[in-house]
Amino acid sequence: MRTVAPDQNRTLASLLLRVDRRGASPLHAQIDQSLRDRILSGAVAPGTLLPSSRTLAAELGVARTTVLQALEALQAEGFLVAAARSGVRVAPELPFDRPSLPARGVERASLPPRLSGAARALQATATGAPRLGAAPRPFRPGLPALDLFPISVWSRIVSRCQARASLRLLEGGETAGHPALRRAIAEHVVAARGARCGPEQVFITAGTQQAYEEMLRLLIDPGDAVWLEDPGYLGARRAVLGAAARPVPVPVDEDGMDVEAGIARAPRARLAILAPSHQYPLGVTLSLARRMALLRWAAERRALVLEDDYDSEFRHRGRPLAALQGLDETGSVVYAGTFSKTMFPGLRLGYLIVPPALVDVLAAARASLPAPVSALEQAALAVFMEEGHFARHLRRMRGVYRERGEALLEALASRCAGALEPRPCDTGMQVCATLPAGVSDREVRDRAARLGIEVAPLSDYTLGRPPRRGGLVFGFGAIRPAAIRAGVETLQRALETA
Repeated sequence: MRTVAPDQNRTLASLLLRVDRRGASPLHAQIDQSLRDRILSGAVAPGTLLPSSRTLAAELGVARTTVLQALEALQAEGFLVAAARSGVRVAPELPFDRPSLPARGVERASLPPRLSGAARALQATATGAPRLGAAPRPFRPGLPALDLFPISVWSRIVSRCQARASLRLLEGGETAGHPALRRAIAEHVVAARGARCGPEQVFITAGTQQAYEEMLRLLIDPGDAVWLEDPGYLGARRAVLGAAARPVPVPVDEDGMDVEAGIARAPRARLAILAPSHQYPLGVTLSLARRMALLRWAAERRALVLEDDYDSEFRHRGRPLAALQGLDETGSVVYAGTFSKTMFPGLRLGYLIVPPALVDVLAAARASLPAPVSALEQAALAVFMEEGHFARHLRRMRGVYRERGEALLEALASRCAGALEPRPCDTGMQVCATLPAGVSDREVRDRAARLGIEVAPLSDYTLGRPPRRGGLVFGFGAIRPAAIRAGVETLQRALETA
């Protein structure tokens, strides 16, 4: 019987290696990980001579080849070194600093990584309405009528495009977007939104958020000032913070963004982001006087305006208001549109319309990047628009959202008069309602959430001073009138305890 030297006995005891034959990991991997952990913790010192592979195999009750596999892997990574006639040792100088061993009985702490200033600012940004499970649910903002989307038509078109896909489509398509879709979008916004553009100015994006981020990368350096509506869309604020730019809150009143206030606060801002046709979350429209003042400021300062036209297609009565881009004579407006509201959010497809001077710049920036959206989905959407399905869906949804918006206003007037003061609703899929002075909209949100109702507090959308009176933002696009009335009845209980 082989005798183990006393120093080897001490080394075996210090190794504390164990294997679990019923474990999911192979035995050699268990030995590898166990010995690695002991070395990293400092329990096995650098330069320590290990027992022979035969001794370790006998001690662990495994085949010698199993031990050799583990030792060879650790040698390859630099944890162990072997020399002829001197055995295998722990590397005398490991190529990294080993973490100090915590005191016995003290759990090893996992230190969080250092975050950038932009990441810390994003972490502190409010989230709006809570998500309480699957949709639809009263009154999740921003969700369209998914139950009324012509899914059978869409599915047939998608199947047809897949069956006839060209090699170029299968490869990924154009970085600027599918040419047929760019043409269809240009024709639509010219006819329906009063925009002025050609297909070459249209660039497909993976939704509005990517449009924000892409423009900020092209136009903004860290620390540059960017006007943001206050209160305003949280996605715009996140994009600005993520770009390490300086968000400048510009107040919004009944006439939209206060351009004079923006000029007073940051006259040399490089960019203004706003939704002039249907502001979120207040629902107001930028007046003509302020539109012209905004365009004058942008032209004089060589700044740009990023127009977010997220749901102004859904004007409940009459034609949708013309886009700000259509008034632009100096190439100062970048227009961002999305199909997340007009189609369905899962499509994750939007577009940018850039001034002629930015066409080559944006094309060059995208030259080494893959197409932002599935080329097959782009081709299917082009067919969906060319065959008239998109226009028919929009016409139908205008009537549906008018009915649902009226149902919500009537229910709030009936059940919540005195507790909520709704703003007018003539466009889109949401309503903002003001609470009495002294009532916390975040507390009301939390009470409503406990009853299964999603509402967003108006104070979450403010960047500067909190509003004098809080409010709630209701989404009604995905909720039928009967469910709207039932949801308001439930909300009434939350308001009664406010």
